[in-house]
Amino acid sequence: MKKFILYIIFSLAISASAQINSDSINSIIDTCKTTKGKLNALYDATKDVLLKNTDYEYIENKIASIVNKENTAINRAQGFYYLGYIYYKQEKLNEAIGHFFKALPIAEQEKNQKLSALIHNRLGNAYKDLKNKDFAKKHYRHALDAYHAVGLEEDVSEMCNLLGTMYKNENVLDSALLYHKKALEIRLHLGDKKLLASTYNNLGLVYKKKKDYDLALNYLKLALNIRKEIKDKKGTAGASINIGNVLIGLKKNAEALQYIKEGTELAYSIGAGDFYKNGLEGLSDCYYNLGDYKLSAQYRLRYVGVNDSLSTQEINKQISELSAQYESGKKDAELLLQEEKLKTQQSEIKKQRLFILSVVVVLLLVILLIFFVYRSYRINKKNAIDLARKNIIIEQKNKEITDSINYARRIQSSLLPAESNIKKYLNDYFILYRPKDIVSGDFFWFYPHPQKQNCFLLAVADCTGHGVPGAFMSLIGKEKLDKAVAESDSPSKILNYLNLFVKASLQQDSNQVARDGMDIALIQMQLHNNGATVKYAGANRPIWIIRKDIREIEETKATKHAIAGFTEDEQQFEEHTLELQKGDSLYLFTDGYADQFGGELAKKLTSKSLKKLLLAQQHHNMNEQRQYYAEFIDKWMSDQEQVDDILLLGIKV
Repeated sequence: MKKFILYIIFSLAISASAQINSDSINSIIDTCKTTKGKLNALYDATKDVLLKNTDYEYIENKIASIVNKENTAINRAQGFYYLGYIYYKQEKLNEAIGHFFKALPIAEQEKNQKLSALIHNRLGNAYKDLKNKDFAKKHYRHALDAYHAVGLEEDVSEMCNLLGTMYKNENVLDSALLYHKKALEIRLHLGDKKLLASTYNNLGLVYKKKKDYDLALNYLKLALNIRKEIKDKKGTAGASINIGNVLIGLKKNAEALQYIKEGTELAYSIGAGDFYKNGLEGLSDCYYNLGDYKLSAQYRLRYVGVNDSLSTQEINKQISELSAQYESGKKDAELLLQEEKLKTQQSEIKKQRLFILSVVVVLLLVILLIFFVYRSYRINKKNAIDLARKNIIIEQKNKEITDSINYARRIQSSLLPAESNIKKYLNDYFILYRPKDIVSGDFFWFYPHPQKQNCFLLAVADCTGHGVPGAFMSLIGKEKLDKAVAESDSPSKILNYLNLFVKASLQQDSNQVARDGMDIALIQMQLHNNGATVKYAGANRPIWIIRKDIREIEETKATKHAIAGFTEDEQQFEEHTLELQKGDSLYLFTDGYADQFGGELAKKLTSKSLKKLLLAQQHHNMNEQRQYYAEFIDKWMSDQEQVDDILLLGIKV
């Protein structure tokens, strides 16, 4: 196989290869009036040509002559930028990065934000191609800021798109959503349908990774509709296949088959190889799930064949590049061979001279070696100092960010109900509250009834997201609950008002794609001598009752709609009245405890297991129960990461 590839390389090397035509380039450049126009013309003339080593000397000299005619700082920066971009198009990434970094300080010193943004953009692309994700993201963020400063909103949205995609590929999905939603906001304003479709598609793929298949489907269908409208065949093929893959996740294989077939056939008709390959894989999976193993195997074989074909195309491209490099160095090799022959013929005459020359060369090499070792030492020392300085800066920034979030936690904690207020009404209760990050998207709310004795309202809520985004939502939820309770003391009506107030605060309407909201369980509890009367209403969060001396859980289910998000303004939340006797217990909770992964098999705890835990602890008071549930979840998680905020609240009447 190796001999075969070497034979192909040698055969291609002796064949004619594309060259740049300096006379043609000079005549085109001469027609351009500005320095930027001349540099752009030179780039256009070389971007589709596979350059040889000798071509770069001509290009560098030509750029120098163009810049020197009007030798300003910006022209020098543009010269370095275009030279870097030419190297980038030739996939000489290290050389490209070097020239970009020569251009960048000049552009920044001249306060040319547009050129600075462009250079950071190209640096991000180059580092991404080199698989240096951190440096790529850093330069994309710099480009985003610079584009924003000069008002180039379309370019801002593209940087958000690139950052969102990188975070998605790294499975940092909350950051991916943040950047894609920023891009969506800008592109909705710009009204560019092709860009809008791309963002909808990207959001769908992020939600697919989060296994939120319903939201993924909504966004991907928006992308598909737009791409069909603007007759974007390649985009239509990709969106159709993506929708099919989401439907596979929802186990709707028959429906998935229709979408993937449509997308795969379209990809084949327009020659979109990667999409066609993905479609074949999706068809194989579909037929397998539907039990048609023969068709599944056939499509799997076709997928392998197409995948191998695409790999062969890449190999051929690399062979072409190698042949051009070989052709470039062939003349130098022939000259060296002639020189060696001449030395051999004259060896008898020049033995002494060669010996002296060898001694001189050895001495020079030793001197050069000492020089390079010393220079390497100086560079390594400088790099170590720079690295230490940067680490100090990074540590300081991390400390500042952490301090800010810790301060936000203190603010959030101050808004939660004080336990001293709760203890005025309840003797035997507990609250197990554990944010996933420093701040939380879960919160609890307590409101003493102003007119009724021994009566209060209590809520447990789970906002969209966790960490800082979830904490912002919890602040909105608390403020709107305070506003809603001023309108009514009925749990169902409070949730109706809360739905309207949150949607208004987040500016959600039928045209708005942002669908953040919250799940909540809300009770009004009237205490009396024999027990308590509880009025309950819920949005996706139930209430569990355990009667004294009865070994089962009574579950009152919530209305199956969240607060805000996709919920309509007119949505009504059902209210239930429950009579509790002394010794009965009630529990309100978010989904964090039951959804936590752990145990020997690293599986979810599940609501079923949580019910068993609660029933097993009924002989203990609420404080002892809280201690048990806290220790149990620690042992259950073991070395697993906490996946969500945890909030569990229990009351014994």
